[in-house]
Amino acid sequence: MQDSQKRLRPVVKDPYLLPLETEPTNIIDAMNTIVSHSENTGFTDNLLFYLQKPIQYLCKRLKINENQAVLLSVVCEFGIEEAVTTNRLSIFFGCSNLNAVAFIKELDDLVAKRLLTKEKTFDNQAKAYTAQWEMLTAYSNNEVYEPQVYYNTCEELLYAIESLSNESDNRFSYRELHNQIQFLLSDNTHLAFTKTLLGQKFIRNDQALLINACILLCCHSQCCFDYNDCSRFIDRRYLSTCWPEFLSGDHLLIKEGWIEPCCDDGLEDMETYQLTEKAKNELLSEVKLKPSGSRIKYTKDIIQPQDIIAKSLHYNKRESEQVHRLSDLLEQQHFTEIRERLTSNGMRTGFACLFYGAPGTGKTETVMQLARATGRGVYQVNMANIRSKWVGESEKNVKAIFNQYQYMVNHSEVAPILLLNEADALLGNRFTNVNRSVEKMENTMQNIILEAMEKLDGILIATTNLTENLDPAFERRFLFKIKFDNPEANARMHIWEDMIPEIKDIENHDQIVESYAFSGGQIENIARKCKIESILNGKAPDFDMLKTFCDEENLVKERSHVAGFRNAS
Repeated sequence: MQDSQKRLRPVVKDPYLLPLETEPTNIIDAMNTIVSHSENTGFTDNLLFYLQKPIQYLCKRLKINENQAVLLSVVCEFGIEEAVTTNRLSIFFGCSNLNAVAFIKELDDLVAKRLLTKEKTFDNQAKAYTAQWEMLTAYSNNEVYEPQVYYNTCEELLYAIESLSNESDNRFSYRELHNQIQFLLSDNTHLAFTKTLLGQKFIRNDQALLINACILLCCHSQCCFDYNDCSRFIDRRYLSTCWPEFLSGDHLLIKEGWIEPCCDDGLEDMETYQLTEKAKNELLSEVKLKPSGSRIKYTKDIIQPQDIIAKSLHYNKRESEQVHRLSDLLEQQHFTEIRERLTSNGMRTGFACLFYGAPGTGKTETVMQLARATGRGVYQVNMANIRSKWVGESEKNVKAIFNQYQYMVNHSEVAPILLLNEADALLGNRFTNVNRSVEKMENTMQNIILEAMEKLDGILIATTNLTENLDPAFERRFLFKIKFDNPEANARMHIWEDMIPEIKDIENHDQIVESYAFSGGQIENIARKCKIESILNGKAPDFDMLKTFCDEENLVKERSHVAGFRNAS
């Protein structure tokens, strides 16, 4: 018996104990026998002697040792619905927590063999282990579980690795994440990506850095990455050590030609990095790339035009003319011709548009319908979500948005639309007499946006509810500015009829339309309430129902009766 196994349990020998005579017939039978005879036994030599037949059966079938056979059986019994901690095992076996700590080495070996998975507990203190359904399914068929995950393409493998990294905060540490990545790589050596990667003598963290760069490029069309883009794969302690080597150009991945600094107008940016042509050619040869190294398809970050639901939008006369003019411009044939003529005249070819007005007036939906009608994707960014608590991160987030968008434009047959939703906060007047770091951050972000708009080579549409404090520098850079007012009576009538077709049959419905100067969004709320009432109570909308819902929609009564409500009687 191995020394490591002896140390697991106290030596208590019973000369009168005879081994269990029953021979197991399959894997599940052996596990059931072990579990049913192990509780409160103290995990002693007597236990292994008494259960030697089912234990040896598992050892032979699963290629594990005696201790692992017992531990695997117990975790399979309890570790499906919840993770099993070492404390839970000590209670089951009736041994001390100190003895149970010795289980960890054997359990971790089972994890390394991919027979168990390790998770973090809620308090991050204890070790916890779970069994996999796929494994139990194999055992129930008396088959040995062969943990292998096979992917047909490099992109599928990269998406799988990214999924692992997204789960790592809750499931396992960086070290265990890297172990799981190694399992995936070893299962997919048929891919050129994996062969190339495993053929290099990278340390685990450098390998993870390279994989992360490939994921950003292939899965998100993000060609450049910075310090924070790496933190989901790499422990910040290692990053803080290696990042100065990136900044100085001394890192191994830079020296060996896998990674290089990004360039901005021909100047190296030593804070952001990208894959070299060598890396793209050798690692991503199976991914469909243009000669420049980019992919020829929309990414999941873009709302594709065919996924946008068609909706009828009704505008006031002035807005209708402006929206139709913009729609004509965005038609690909017109768009290409106009850009060529602007270029020949030495003019900028980017188009920045501002949609402003009250909430619910159709600004965002207009962008979506323009995209759908002109066959353009929409790269939508909520500007309120780009701020970070980390110093310098918000500015990098803004820069990354425009870098990624420009990358999409350069490698798309039809340029997508960059939609900056709720851009209120970042379009205001810049601070003067700056003293606080927050004010410096705001000004820096605005300067980045202004510079990006100046260099824009695509289509940008920003939406905002507030324009009173719009900085003149932003105002000048928006070529098209469309104000969305609440719909007038004629437009409101069309919106009501689209959303509640039954309204045409309601007597005096025109009084509802005239008396409540609602936006399209408010009318949609009322239409939804009517539909809910119809589903729950079978009631069709009538005059009283509409009036009640209209009054409820107005949070301030003074706003309710714009034109005065005439009694229907």
